[in-house]
Amino acid sequence: MSDKNRTVLNPGEKVQPELNNKEASRLVQRLYGLSAIKVEELNSYDDKNFHIHVDTTSGDIKLSEEGYVLKILNSLDSRFSEAIDAQNHLILHVAKHGIRTSCPVPNLCNKLWSLEQLDSSDSKYIVRLFTFIPGRVFVGIRYTASLVHSVGKLAGKLDAACLEFYDTAFTDHKRIWSLTEVPKLTKFLTCLKEEKKRQSVLSVIKQFNDSVVSNYSKLKTGVIHGDLSDHNILITPSSPDDYEVAGFLDFGDATIAYYVFEIAILMCYVLLGAGEQDDPVELAGHALAGYLSEFPLPAMDLSVLKICISARLVQSLVMGAYTASVQPGNTDYVLNTQNKGWVLLHEFCAKSDSEVFDSWERILHEYGLKFDFK
Repeated sequence: MSDKNRTVLNPGEKVQPELNNKEASRLVQRLYGLSAIKVEELNSYDDKNFHIHVDTTSGDIKLSEEGYVLKILNSLDSRFSEAIDAQNHLILHVAKHGIRTSCPVPNLCNKLWSLEQLDSSDSKYIVRLFTFIPGRVFVGIRYTASLVHSVGKLAGKLDAACLEFYDTAFTDHKRIWSLTEVPKLTKFLTCLKEEKKRQSVLSVIKQFNDSVVSNYSKLKTGVIHGDLSDHNILITPSSPDDYEVAGFLDFGDATIAYYVFEIAILMCYVLLGAGEQDDPVELAGHALAGYLSEFPLPAMDLSVLKICISARLVQSLVMGAYTASVQPGNTDYVLNTQNKGWVLLHEFCAKSDSEVFDSWERILHEYGLKFDFK
């Protein structure tokens, strides 16, 4: 693949836009005709995202009291406008199927995106505006069995809706965060200073190649969200002590891949977010039960679920360490899984497949579900 057509980040490549709050305010005024009264930057690895509160008292068009999200895509992904069109179409498709999510807003030219040069470099960036959905993300709350089950259930409904969607732009468009790109993590291992960590990552990559990559032709495929992480799951309070899932955010990693990746990614972040009083493997089993109740997977797919979870965990650890090494000012966000993550990786990989699968089968039985993992 030529560099022009390359979709996956290379080590040392700077792709994140440089944009502050004032510049974001001017951008939303120029492109969307909106007057920002408050701008808050949101967390992101490679893009720039801002929560824009706008003046709703002027003009004839009804504006959102909750504001909007201005998303400036990184320079690498901005090369592939066809993939952005596919993402926008997918978002509107799942929204019509009852999946609550932020939807793109037309700009003054009645387009859902524009390509902008924002700094002194030659790079250009795709700019979009999205509706803002009130609520909070999944990060930092007490996970309960009922909550993660409901999240898994909505994820299953999402993938069921995606069964009816296809866009050729997703066929070849992969990002470094796609699980298909796990074997390429070897290029980023210099950011890990401890040999033990490097060897742990290499061991998972080998298992992933042997068990998953070699069996791609046997796995169920389709369009997936690709990043059901705790930062992309929206929840709202249902009682003083619990929450309910409200929807999913950020379809920037959507692609045609393997459905087992979807639930593996979700379960990975449930494992990471489990409290000290919880058994993380059992808690993740409740998310799996919710997912399978809406979107059944064959035994072949379930047989590689454990290694897919491990693969996402090392992907998060390696890319978090790498991003922190090139973006030292972004360490709070990108390193949030590091300390707990390495311990979890060691403990999870130490468990046998049968031990983990037996635990999940017991959880599924509680919901009246029966699936084979072998």
